[in-house]
Amino acid sequence: MSAFDIALLAGFAALLGVEFWRSRVSTREIRRLAKMTGFHYLDNALPRSLGNLPLGITSVWNVLDGEHHGKRIVAFDCKIGTGKGSWRRTVTAIRAERSSITASAFDPEVEVEQIGEWTFLYRPQQLAFIARQPTPLAELATYLDAL
Repeated sequence: MSAFDIALLAGFAALLGVEFWRSRVSTREIRRLAKMTGFHYLDNALPRSLGNLPLGITSVWNVLDGEHHGKRIVAFDCKIGTGKGSWRRTVTAIRAERSSITASAFDPEVEVEQIGEWTFLYRPQQLAFIARQPTPLAELATYLDAL
């Protein structure tokens, strides 16, 4: 093995390590948010009442489920689509009519979509050099409090 191969392998291992560490920190912070807000942390399982995976979602993680201001709310990080065309987002689902949701008023980038008795809020896919990641924890806490 050449020095270049070793450096390449070490760089790849470092990237995997950083991604693993970021995932662990994010999960710990989401659990803390759940505890502070009275929500339940469900890891990677959506509640049955939400139905089948909507919006082309292929996997979920960091699922929070709870009630706030009399509305059932489920927030989760997810992957939408498959392969190279997939993208990651944080989705907030509220069991309420679309007309009663005002979250888009404080963030005009948020898409609001009604599917059955649930209203889904998420940022749409954007063409960008650096892909946008799931919603930062402080921003998610603000959304949950505003709904």
